[in-house]
Amino acid sequence: MLQIELQNVAPIPRPGDVGAQAVAIRVGGDQAAFWGCGFFGAQDTLHDDRGRHYFKDCYIQGSIDFIFGNGKSFYENCQLNSMANPVPAGVKSINGAVTANGRASMDENSGFAFVNCSLGGTGRIWLGRAWRPFSRVVFAYTFMSDIVAPEGWNDFNDPMRDQTIFYGEYMCTGGGANTTLRLPYIQRLNDTQASPYLNVSFIDADQWLQPYT
Repeated sequence: MLQIELQNVAPIPRPGDVGAQAVAIRVGGDQAAFWGCGFFGAQDTLHDDRGRHYFKDCYIQGSIDFIFGNGKSFYENCQLNSMANPVPAGVKSINGAVTANGRASMDENSGFAFVNCSLGGTGRIWLGRAWRPFSRVVFAYTFMSDIVAPEGWNDFNDPMRDQTIFYGEYMCTGGGANTTLRLPYIQRLNDTQASPYLNVSFIDADQWLQPYT
């Protein structure tokens, strides 16, 4: 397996810019795995489109929705770096988001799980936006710097999605991991609830994933 870096050098867009998406890679096949790879871009860096995927020890950089799509993917020990424009002191506006998961119905067996990752960089960001109404993302054992907004997540300005999205956090640390001011629909997972998302069984790894040596 090759360890590669993929980059899209399009400029960092402002929130709300139209046509600013600039994908560095699209992963649309089932049973794809990446070890120690780098993905660099701004808006929509990594299109985790569909299928089961494994990312380990990867570096993923972007500004808005920089991991998006409808894959069923497990991110382990990855470094997530926001390059959203810095926010002046005292300003509370949000100018970035890590994920935009595209799960569109409860029948779709997809979603993103981030375990033992780290999240830092610049800007003021959400952990995810509900691009589709059944969006599903979990962060566990992840360090989050204080660039994460206190509310943590965004329902894509559609309150109807609050009843169907699944956004969970479990045993995360750092200045951005305080869940006190999280929005009401956020799941503060207990051990039992978090268990399905904590290892590679989330992506049925016993059926296909081979160890990287």
